[in-house]
Amino acid sequence: MTTALPPGNGVATENLEENSTVTFTSNSSLPQGWDEFCVENNRSSPGKFYFTCTIDQYYSGMWNYSQIASYISLGNVKYGFDIECLEGANISLRWPGKANNLIELKVRNCLLTEFYGDYESKTLATFPDQLEYLVLINNVVLVDIFDLVYFAGSIVNITQDALCGNDESLVEMKISNMTYNFGVSTEIFFEKLLNKTTGVHDIENDPVVNDAQNLYKDIFEVSHICNYKHLRTYDNSVNSHPSTFYVDVKTERSLYPVLETLNLSYTSFGKQYSVDDLLNDWAVFYPTLKLMDISHCNVQVLDVSNKYNDADSSVKHVLHVNLTGNNITEIQVPVLESLVNIQRIFLNFSDNPLNCSCTEDMKELIRFVLGESKWSEEKYARYDFIREMQCYHPVQLRGTMLKDLRESQLLCTNDVTTTETIVVEGVVVLSILSVFLLVTIIILVKFRREIRILTYTRFHILLPFQSEEAFEEKTYDAFVSYSNEDQEWVTSIFENNEIEALRNFKFCLHQRDFMPGKTITENIVDCIEGSRHTIVIVSKHFLDSSYCLYEFEEALRQSISERKRHLLVIILEEISKEEMPKVLQTSLKTFTYIKKDDSIFLDRLIFSLSYKGHGKEKKKSSEISGHENNAFEGRMAEQDGTNNYNKNVYQVDVLSGNLDSEKTKHYNIFP
Repeated sequence: MTTALPPGNGVATENLEENSTVTFTSNSSLPQGWDEFCVENNRSSPGKFYFTCTIDQYYSGMWNYSQIASYISLGNVKYGFDIECLEGANISLRWPGKANNLIELKVRNCLLTEFYGDYESKTLATFPDQLEYLVLINNVVLVDIFDLVYFAGSIVNITQDALCGNDESLVEMKISNMTYNFGVSTEIFFEKLLNKTTGVHDIENDPVVNDAQNLYKDIFEVSHICNYKHLRTYDNSVNSHPSTFYVDVKTERSLYPVLETLNLSYTSFGKQYSVDDLLNDWAVFYPTLKLMDISHCNVQVLDVSNKYNDADSSVKHVLHVNLTGNNITEIQVPVLESLVNIQRIFLNFSDNPLNCSCTEDMKELIRFVLGESKWSEEKYARYDFIREMQCYHPVQLRGTMLKDLRESQLLCTNDVTTTETIVVEGVVVLSILSVFLLVTIIILVKFRREIRILTYTRFHILLPFQSEEAFEEKTYDAFVSYSNEDQEWVTSIFENNEIEALRNFKFCLHQRDFMPGKTITENIVDCIEGSRHTIVIVSKHFLDSSYCLYEFEEALRQSISERKRHLLVIILEEISKEEMPKVLQTSLKTFTYIKKDDSIFLDRLIFSLSYKGHGKEKKKSSEISGHENNAFEGRMAEQDGTNNYNKNVYQVDVLSGNLDSEKTKHYNIFP
């Protein structure tokens, strides 16, 4: 291959004459030893090198960003790298990937170190932006949790290049499924939160939470404006924990003068934004946008205003918005009438779980759909898919298309749910013997928790002094995490329906409920997030399993994230504290745990799993799960956008490889 002279040594020349080219081997185009894991591919051309790099455990850590940036910066050859990591291998990569002569960078399935090394660097401003294609997919950023707190607290000091990256040169940017790993700093972090007196983690004083609350205010004080002059495709999909100002930052602090495709799918910001919010001033922020993908984002409200007709009339293209796979349950006719009259926007909101309950809005929608004459008009024909949308609720109408639905089919009779009141007569026995009264008081004080449990499980009475719980709609009441060596006991309790008191609960077991085609890690995270509780069956076999420990850590993360007692531990056999990981020891001080041999084991289990409320925050009875109502038929978890995004398939490898699994946490705070 002949091209311009690259940096480095090992150049072989052939009869150099005036205006002649230089011939060299590919070894001279990379630092010494890099040719063992990076191979030049057929995309190379004169003046441009493209390499495919495969990093396994043997070469883990050898691809170093600072080294390659320095190596290629002095030549006149452009470089592109396509990197894939295997077996949880790591590379050094600094955001925003700005280096002289680097025009393309693609990284997949890697553990990234030194990611925020250029956070406050002034050097990046000394040379122009050159990176045209940046693709980061399924990567885990290894960062110390205390450094992350510092970054969040000092966001006002961020440089223009660290904030905006290569905004003047990027043509395509894809940052998908980026998660964060705090490594060994997790244990230290939790120890600092542990109140030595109460033995409980002081989450209210969590510095990450407190600094994150100030992040919204501070980031809008940053004076930098990112101007992506050449960016045509922007993919920031599969973001499991977006901040509440996720969309605001990407619009009010950035300019996209030529952007055509914006992909924010599988990003669970739908509870904070309606469709109208997401489209607000789109012509200003995205004047050339043709496709916006906000599918599977848990968007719940379909509302659009007529103001989009008043946008810049010079823009002739149509914006297609993908709203499929969200949680839109109601469609109002006035909204539809507004939509059909907006020619510059087309919304595809098919594949949403319609609620066809008996309401005036639903009756009006049926009449709208059955009006055959209008569907021949061009403006209505675009939304013809509405006629084939299907009811999801109520169950009796599930699968019925709107074009086949009639008002007479709506369940309009008042479904009055009668609540049986169990009156327990309090019997007061007046005893002459003071000793008997004293013994009774001692028993009540000593066994007060057992009394609360038994009055609830045996008599269905929630005592007045007990706190109420807010109802959560989840697919399962509990995900059961256990070692395969303990399967016989787990099956007898949770799967065979041999215990009548547990039949009203819906348990998730990995050998039965894991979805084929998904990785083990994806199934674990989906099942934990789709369950009100995670039951951890702790045994010596459990402690020997890396997958079990990962399930425990994910459940602990869920408990901290939701600030609820999500985690429930069952001790299957006697295990000394020395045999337990420190995180498990700490958790046993904070979360409920039950011993298998406890005389009221089942009562404790039922009490911990049950939804306990006096009725103030209940939903309709058909949605309440577990011991409170055995008519549970909640909506499947696939309708929740937060449960469908693609998890990082290499988190398990990271946990079982370079890092101690009991000390690992994943958060997603930065892009």
